[in-house]
Amino acid sequence: MKATLSIFFLSATIVAPLLAEVETRQSYSASAFALDSDELLYVERHVETWRQGRLAEREVRYEDPAGELIAEKLVRYGESPEAPSFEMTHFRLGLREGAEVGGEEVELFSGPATRRQQARTVPKPAGAVIDAGFDAFMRENFADIVEGERLEFDFAVPAIGRFFKFRLVPEGRLEYEGTRALLVKMKPASRLLRLVVDPIDLVYGLDGRLLEFRGLANVSDPDGDRYKARIVFEYPDEDRPSAVATVAARPAP
Repeated sequence: MKATLSIFFLSATIVAPLLAEVETRQSYSASAFALDSDELLYVERHVETWRQGRLAEREVRYEDPAGELIAEKLVRYGESPEAPSFEMTHFRLGLREGAEVGGEEVELFSGPATRRQQARTVPKPAGAVIDAGFDAFMRENFADIVEGERLEFDFAVPAIGRFFKFRLVPEGRLEYEGTRALLVKMKPASRLLRLVVDPIDLVYGLDGRLLEFRGLANVSDPDGDRYKARIVFEYPDEDRPSAVATVAARPAP
């Protein structure tokens, strides 16, 4: 009997750490086209790493039409899925930008890839959304958005070193490539800022997946100007976590 119990506890000791580190990866891609034509500008290749049912990391490769790497990004999710740390390197420009989240503060940085410049530490707003954390923000609030509710949030802009308040405005349902979808506009909450910053159009399937992005992208052309693009997302046949699975993106209480 003692031997049986010893074997049981030994097995549990070995297996438990393995279960605690359950990790899966999911991949998808997106193609960025010019807003006024079908010219392919670049391709995004996303790889998400999920641990224990929660999104832990996201790696993104940005490739030009010839397949050359022009930028890459690593997103690391912590306690708040909406406000992850991230670092993005723009190889064409030799620039790096990102955010390092720590407690109630965020370091926003932007400058030459060889060193950090223009770093600024600012308080993290209660409604902070950082980079790809926008996806988690949408999952968390998608049911309200579908019902027509307008939402405001503070979005990090590392190049300027501060957060700006933005607004999400549902524009109604539509048919997109044979799929029922919802059009949402993202625009600055400030009327003054809206005079110089164009809104971004986002098309979401009713399962909460982003189908198309239209507006100012986060990748620059060879001259250093940010692309204005129509980005079409393509997902594999297997299901990705949708808006109804918000618990998957949140840490356990």
